[in-house]
Amino acid sequence: MTEFTDDQIQHLLRNADRLGFGVRPDGFVLINRARLIEDHAITKANVQLIDQWVAGVGGKVQTLQRLTPEQARKRYQPARQQRRPDTMVWGIPAHALKTAASTAN
Repeated sequence: MTEFTDDQIQHLLRNADRLGFGVRPDGFVLINRARLIEDHAITKANVQLIDQWVAGVGGKVQTLQRLTPEQARKRYQPARQQRRPDTMVWGIPAHALKTAASTAN
């Protein structure tokens, strides 16, 4: 397999499903990292390239923080519940997905 170019990464992320929930700064979009990797069968090398691209445009890989914490749920019992694995997302500035990749770097 070939490695992704900046243009391919930007195109992939621009067309990815964005999360409509979660805590994020204004002007940022969240994309479910694991789902995109699985849906497109992206190699580990290309995942690292995407992570680097995201960091290069001012974004980051982060855990999804929900707007309503689980502790606020009715009948929350932390001792009995197993903690769900964190959902990893890319937090990307929206403007980085609209501009040419060459100007984003």
